[in-house]
Amino acid sequence: MAEQTTSITQEYQVLRIGDWRVSPGACTVEKNGEETKITPRSMDVLRLLIERAGGVVSPGEFLETIWRSPIATDHAVHKAIAELRSALQDNAHNPSYIKTIPKRGYCLIARISAESNPLPETSAHTDEHDQIKSANPDSTATENTAEQQQTPGHTGLRGRRLNLLRKLAVAAVLSAIVISAPLFMRSTETTSEADGVVKLAVLPFASRDFSNENQILAEGLRESLIHGLSKLRHLQVLSPARNAELHETSSRYADSYLQQADHVLQGSVMTSDGQLRVIVQLVRASDGLREYSDQFDMPMNDIFAVQDQIVSNVTSALRVYLNEGERTQMHDWGTTNALAYESFLRGEFYNNQFNPADWERAIEHHQTAIELDPTFLNAYHGVATAANNLAVYSGADKIEAMYQLVLDTHRQISQINPDSDILDSIKAIKLRLRGSSYVQQEMQLREQILSGNPPNFALSHYALLLIGARMYDEAARFLAQATEAGPFEISPDEAWSYRTNILTPAETVLARKNQLQQRPYHVAFLGSVAVNLATLGDFRQAQIYLNQQREVDLEGILTHYSEVVMGFLAGDIQADSPSYYNALRDDPDFYYNNGMLAFMVGDIERGVHYWQNLQPVHLRRLFNVTHAAEKYFPDEVLSSSEYLTLLDSLGAGIQWQRRLMEGVIAMEPVTGVGLSRQSRSAYDNGRMMIRNNLWTEQDWNEHEHFLSQRLAQASTLNAARVH
Repeated sequence: MAEQTTSITQEYQVLRIGDWRVSPGACTVEKNGEETKITPRSMDVLRLLIERAGGVVSPGEFLETIWRSPIATDHAVHKAIAELRSALQDNAHNPSYIKTIPKRGYCLIARISAESNPLPETSAHTDEHDQIKSANPDSTATENTAEQQQTPGHTGLRGRRLNLLRKLAVAAVLSAIVISAPLFMRSTETTSEADGVVKLAVLPFASRDFSNENQILAEGLRESLIHGLSKLRHLQVLSPARNAELHETSSRYADSYLQQADHVLQGSVMTSDGQLRVIVQLVRASDGLREYSDQFDMPMNDIFAVQDQIVSNVTSALRVYLNEGERTQMHDWGTTNALAYESFLRGEFYNNQFNPADWERAIEHHQTAIELDPTFLNAYHGVATAANNLAVYSGADKIEAMYQLVLDTHRQISQINPDSDILDSIKAIKLRLRGSSYVQQEMQLREQILSGNPPNFALSHYALLLIGARMYDEAARFLAQATEAGPFEISPDEAWSYRTNILTPAETVLARKNQLQQRPYHVAFLGSVAVNLATLGDFRQAQIYLNQQREVDLEGILTHYSEVVMGFLAGDIQADSPSYYNALRDDPDFYYNNGMLAFMVGDIERGVHYWQNLQPVHLRRLFNVTHAAEKYFPDEVLSSSEYLTLLDSLGAGIQWQRRLMEGVIAMEPVTGVGLSRQSRSAYDNGRMMIRNNLWTEQDWNEHEHFLSQRLAQASTLNAARVH
């Protein structure tokens, strides 16, 4: 089948895929007279799917065949698939064109035909597709999700959760924009259009004041540029072999070099009062079109440093300008400034490492991109997203600073483009940073979802609110419909990560370890693995992950949470013991952790005291973390009137849960997600649902067994120490 399709894609300029007319050369898809343009790289992805129609193409095969770049990751493939699905109006959860085969890749399942020459759906195609379904029960389970959701009892619930677990390893890989340090060695070999060698002639730089010093500088700068540019793949630099040849006639030089060149790099050097100005221009040889121009002004205090900086900037810019695929992506991200684009990519790299130090670096790189291109909207969005991530794991002072940064970002975007879709995301981030605006967040998200055209983060973030309210079942179904950010978009939410929040401890350890392979310094994932390993009794391995978390947690708030949970599970921290009082931190930034520990050891009065005195910016942790911490609270705490009243007074109790239940009911005509049986019972009877409604009785029994076993072992060890 692949061989037959390959010949057709080579012979015909137009193909039909299902109801769509596809023009690979023009990079367009058309239906009912409406044409949609897609990026060349996404068209390359579609062509490979056509050539392998009926078969599965793995992310690795896409990267090896199309990207061929040392820094490209599976996330790039995910972006291209998302763009294709959007263009083909395909539903990822009920596909007609591109089907995701969990843990394997993607499969084109639509009928393919050349113009006026349809390809029959061969038995080989059908058989292979059947084999895929047979070999991947996950795909069948996904297709039957709606049926499972209507099935009473625990089997459907467990099936949905296990389905989510199976997807997590693939989803984690699809999440990172860039995952390795070779970001700064990006190859121009990134698209199938870059197969030919680009020839670049580097002309002698002109010295405007004709001084010997400037002549030497101009020649040295040109030689440095030739040396730097020669390292770029698929670029042949044309230049005289010796400096003496620079003085030969211009006609001979033109004959030798310019007539062979696709592009010409030229420039000039001048100095004044210790300041250096270098102007660099890239010109298309065929018609003299100026493709790139830049000016560098800097002090002459270190001539070699000046040369290195100029060479670095020019090389980075030409990496983009001399590669059509890179240039197209730069434009799609929203800038025409190659250096701004380079800084933006570095910012996104650091943002996706998910630890405080790297978020600081991400903000710096995005701000540099903004300085280079003040209208680069996605760079502003990158600043706000990194600020939001950093605030989650910071104290009140840092949160306030990040809030002010996001306010400034919102104002700047509003001035550039008051109709930008990015403003929806920035507004959502502002509400989250305030901590006390959860009702307003819910109202905004509900309105967006009911509109039928919500931003990509709306379903994911509503699911996060549901998780915090222990409504795991509804959250799982929201996440099943949520999509990650589309091509050339940044999102403040990541559905793939939220799916792990509803798993049991054993499942969480497996999923988070897989995700740590992509983000090894993720400050929250390290703590999650440590705590859940301790829950399972593996304290030795848990300590390893805790030590790693300490190294990346700058303010130590999240590490303190992990330490006290592990200390409690190990029996090192008990009520009214010196270790208990020593673990309590006399700092408002740690009051949430203090209250959580107090409730774990049954000290209700002290727990109520700490949480009543939470700063508003720390209420975010109350809404997002308590559902997980409660799994370690004794029943006498969870059922106490003091605890339930406390939650209500903080806006996170029964009224908040009922609000979300009513939201699910209101949005059901749009989402197709209704209340679970447990949620409906709690709502109708006016009671608070403390236990999450996705875990089965078996799950809860296993968790309570592990917990009681840990505490019994700890008690025995403590008794032995006393004697």
